[in-house]
Parts: sequence; C-alpha cells; structure tokens
Amino acid sequence: MATSTNKSAVLFAYGFRPFFLVGSGWSLLMLAIWLLVLEGTLSWQSKLALPLWHAHEMLYGFVAASAAGFLLTASPNWSRKPALQGKPLQWLLLFWLLGRLAVTANPWLSEWLVAVADMLFPVALIVATGPTLWFTGNKVHRIFPLLLLIMAMGNILFHGQAVGLLDNSARSGLYVGIDAIVFFLIMVGGHIMPMFTRNALAANEILPPFPIKPWLEIAGAVSMGAIVISDWIDPYSSLGGGLLILASIVQGWRLSMWHSLKTLKIPILWVLHIGYGWLVLGLFLRGLAQLGYLLPPSTALHALTIGAMGLFTIGIMSRVSLAHTGRGLVASTSLVMAFYCILTAALVRVFASLLWPAESLFLSGLLWLLAFILFLYQFTSILLQPRADGLPG
Repeated sequence: MATSTNKSAVLFAYGFRPFFLVGSGWSLLMLAIWLLVLEGTLSWQSKLALPLWHAHEMLYGFVAASAAGFLLTASPNWSRKPALQGKPLQWLLLFWLLGRLAVTANPWLSEWLVAVADMLFPVALIVATGPTLWFTGNKVHRIFPLLLLIMAMGNILFHGQAVGLLDNSARSGLYVGIDAIVFFLIMVGGHIMPMFTRNALAANEILPPFPIKPWLEIAGAVSMGAIVISDWIDPYSSLGGGLLILASIVQGWRLSMWHSLKTLKIPILWVLHIGYGWLVLGLFLRGLAQLGYLLPPSTALHALTIGAMGLFTIGIMSRVSLAHTGRGLVASTSLVMAFYCILTAALVRVFASLLWPAESLFLSGLLWLLAFILFLYQFTSILLQPRADGLPG
C-alpha cells in the first residue's frame, strides 16, 4: 500500500507527469483504432463522421493533454508560484478522462452529455492556469490563457453541430483548435527556442546573436489572429489562404534568426527547430491548398498536425521530462529514432500521398505509432519515479 501511495504522490507531483503519459498513450490508442478502421479490420461506431472523430481526439485529446502538461510545468517557473499537484491535479486529469470516455462512447450517450463532459477539462485548465499565467509579471504570458480560451471555443463549435445549435460548425471547430495550437507553438517557440539554442551553443563557446524584432512579433500575432477569425467563418476561403502564406513568411523570417543549422548535432534541440520548420512549411502548404494549388487541404493540414505538432510535442515532452526529473538533456538512441519516425511520418503523409495516397496514410500512421512506443518505452518509468537528483517535483 505504501508503494502504491508513493507512486501516486510521484505521478501527481507535477503536471507534466500524468499528462505526458496519458496524452502519449491516447495518441497510440486512437491512431491504432483509426488505422484498423481504415483497413476494414475494425468496425467502429460513432455518431460523428469518423474523420472528424479521429481529428478531434488527436487534437482535443492528445495535443491538449501535452499542452496542459507543458503549461502546468512552465507556469510555476514563470510565476514563482506553487505548482498544481496532488488532489487538484488528479481532478484535472479526471476531467480529461471523462471527456475522452464521453466522446468515445458517444453512440450510447446524448449529444449534450458528451459536449458537457468534454468541456469540463478545457474550462478547468483555464481556471487552473489562467490566473497564474496572467500575473507572471511578463505580459507575453497572458496570451496563453487566451489561446486556451480560443481552443475551448473551437471545441464548442465542434459540439455545437452535434447538439443542433449550429450548422456545419464541427469542421470549423477543428480548424480553430488547430490554429490555437499553431499559435501556441509560435509563442512557445519564441519563448524557449532562442534560450535553449543559446544555452546549448554556449557550451561550445559559440554565442551568436538572437535578435528580437518587435514588429515581426506583432506581425506574427496579428496574422495568426486573423487566421483564427477566417477559419471560424470559413476554413477554406481564398482570403484565409493568403493570410496563411503571409503567416508562413513571417514565421520563416523569425526562424531564420535562430541559427537552426548550428543545432543539427544536438537531437534534443534540432527536433524543435525542424518542428518549427514544419510549422512554416505547413502554413505555406495550407495557404496554397486553399488557393487551389499543389495539395488537397486535408493533406496540407497534416504538415502542421504531424510535422509541426508531432515533432514539437515529442521534442518538448522529452526535454521537459528529462529536465524536470533531474536528468541530463541528452537524447538516447531510441528517442532519436522516435524523432526520425515522426519526421518520416510527416514526409510520407504529406508528399508520398501524391503518388500512393492509401499506402502513405497507413505507413505514416505506423511510423507515428512506433515513435510514441519508443517515447513511452523510455519515459514511462521516468515519469513514475522520483527525480534522479532527489529534489521535489
């Protein structure tokens, strides 16, 4: 009994521990089910169109859990206030689990019950992190509660169609949620990547400048805000396509100042830079797709969801898990393999699909599964054990 209690205390000592575990596990389960459904091996019941169900659970299940784990870990550092832990953290995880169970069991539940259950977690996360993020002393951090609110509004749009309050709003809800996460990655990237890169390069006595151009930061925020509004109204508009291309140019300029080529020998760092590169490429491809060029919209979208979100998410979860459990920031061979699996999955899903649509979709999914199997293989025991250095957390 004491051992069980101790494991529970460790698991709920910091937000990254439970949410990185359940988020990664959920991505494995949901994608495995999705591939079996596509292959015709499994008959899956859902009131939702299956592509919408798949997209919702990867976004509002997996990505939302990973973002929560990051914010629950970063906000105490930024604010110097105590981290959410113990019972409150357990309740937050319970709300996430209730949402997942409700959406999965939607054929046997009322649409209103599913919607209410699935909204418990985003509302609770805003309540849990919003005040802390708002009063960190850095006004830039105030964008994160707003992004959580936008993501919650996207989920309302998604369920609004199911309960009959809105017409054809589910797809807009997914796009608004994706926009919120892309915006989230842009803000996180600008906050941590120059710092992480400078710290890593300083070990080799290489200290390049990392200029901050306020007008470029404002242009990035304004363009992404405009994309959110455009996707809310119509996620396939030509105006939105132009805004996406503009945003990709802004973010590409921003990335060009972060000395990405100098990070190629540091896997725990290059995964973030390449992930951000996919964000730039994904915005550009999505813009072209909405203007009718090169790729179908759903294929272009996967440059963002697999390339940018996949690489950035697994990179951040790995780095946070190592740093906050008292371990060195060195990627193991299996973890580097996981990075390459996500990178290859994105390449296959986006570009090989032009020639082999069915085969590329399945191969990309298998590579994603392998990546998160490798991630969980390394980090499950780490996330369930006390810090290696004996410190609390």
